[in-house]
Amino acid sequence: MKTDTIAAVVSAFVATASLFVALFVVWMQRRESALRRGDVLAWANEVICALESLLLVSILKESQLEAAAAKAKLADIIFSTAILVERGRMFFRNKVVDDFGSEKQSAYGGYRPTILDPIVVAYQIACGWGAADEDTRLRMRLIAEDCLEKFVSLVQKEVGRGKTVSADTGKGGDGVHLRHLLEDVDERRMNRLRRTAAP
Repeated sequence: MKTDTIAAVVSAFVATASLFVALFVVWMQRRESALRRGDVLAWANEVICALESLLLVSILKESQLEAAAAKAKLADIIFSTAILVERGRMFFRNKVVDDFGSEKQSAYGGYRPTILDPIVVAYQIACGWGAADEDTRLRMRLIAEDCLEKFVSLVQKEVGRGKTVSADTGKGGDGVHLRHLLEDVDERRMNRLRRTAAP
């Protein structure tokens, strides 16, 4: 009788311990998921700040933002966007297709995720702004606007409303480059912008 009682107590203890371990594992997974979501949200807020700053520099006239202040802000944007792309690689991995980029370090092989593309283009705009002519700057302004909208839309799917993480943010980017985007700007949009931008 004693042996049966001991066996029952041990069995109950093992079952209870197993339940606590299972609950602890679930709690840890949820905690890790919440921390990652919080880290991505903090990073996304910094990206939005940089992209919106770039758009404002491209919109404001010298009477609204002095040349020296615009130049200093562009220098800040160059540094912040370069850093934000690298920090973004911690959350979003490159999409490996075939052997593309296989000679690079593991974080850089394959295709950059599309959620990082607007930040890369913003970096390119900030670097090229000083040497750009007025028409190119108008095109850059439209592209800066598109970058902001694209990023916010993608990051909203990642950490915004809704409980599921979108597969869209994990897709491989298409290697977008400012040079190609400048050629593809809609001329109707350009003509409207030229009319409103004229003194």
